Amino acid sequence: MDVGIITNPNSKKNYRRPQRRRALEQAVGRYGAVVETRRLDELPRAIRNLREAGCRYFVCDGGDGTLHWVLNTLHADARQTGATRLPIVVPTNGGTVDFVARKAGLKGDADSIVRRLVGRLERGEPIPTVTIDTCKIVGAPIGQELSDSTQAPAFERVGLAAALGGVAQAFFDRFYALPKERGALAIAGVIGAAAGGALVSTLASNLAPPLQRFIPDEMRSYATDFFRPTRARVEVDGRELPFASFASMQVGAIDINLAGVVRCFRHAREGGVLHFQALDTTPIGVVANVPNIVLGTPILGRKVYDDKARRVRITAEDGEVLNPVIDGEQFHGLGHVELTLGPRVELPTFASN
Repeated sequence: MDVGIITNPNSKKNYRRPQRRRALEQAVGRYGAVVETRRLDELPRAIRNLREAGCRYFVCDGGDGTLHWVLNTLHADARQTGATRLPIVVPTNGGTVDFVARKAGLKGDADSIVRRLVGRLERGEPIPTVTIDTCKIVGAPIGQELSDSTQAPAFERVGLAAALGGVAQAFFDRFYALPKERGALAIAGVIGAAAGGALVSTLASNLAPPLQRFIPDEMRSYATDFFRPTRARVEVDGRELPFASFASMQVGAIDINLAGVVRCFRHAREGGVLHFQALDTTPIGVVANVPNIVLGTPILGRKVYDDKARRVRITAEDGEVLNPVIDGEQFHGLGHVELTLGPRVELPTFASN
């Protein structure tokens, strides 16, 4: 058996498709097996069974969140079994952003990707791959220290991109509060609402008190919450940044295209380094940088770090909490976070038959 397909029937693209498993079984035929996982605790056994059956390719039929959990389960299984490399991971399209499939150049839905993969296996053709970096993110909860010992950390994930504080994290809080049928327009809508809120909030602060009552409270509240900075101490490759309030903070192990709307982490395109971004600015300063964020050009400002990094340590200030969003998956309650390069992952990169 060559191909193992993990399908998440609860994902955005699958929850209205009850025949999903059958369609994938028809696509993979005798070359693989399809496993449904409705809960995260079902993944380790599913992964182990497929690996023991000899699967070399793991297809993730869900959004980027499904790929994140499959990748992390494969990583944990490899550590337990002593495997020196991960199987080839096959991302698919149909989720909200699909930035991993875009990176590999894979087009079409999961069924067509599986058929192309199986077609190459049937014909004995080589399957080209691209190897990408990941970011290893270890952390400790509030009240605990991040240990340098060999003991397993309290929190450990591998991912491709993470929002670590400020508006980068607030964006996902707003985005995932929307209905499941969200996409590029929703991304643009959240950015637009935040920009409008920042402009109105700034205008309101310059108005005389009698005139401020004409500014809707909901709009001002949205801007206040969205642009609330994260207070933390940050070290990049052993050097502490000279500012401790972050309007935004994010990291990428690969250059990313979010649904064709946002392009970021240009330094990670080279491989072998992380691209870490952190800035201290006003809400208007963030809005002024939206074109740079969208186009992937350098972030502007006096208090900005926008460059390569190999190790980043973040320590929340008293009363602050770090709630990272890794590959679109939200995590909560950390006081310390360390970022380094993680294991490398192979992705197939065929575009057509």
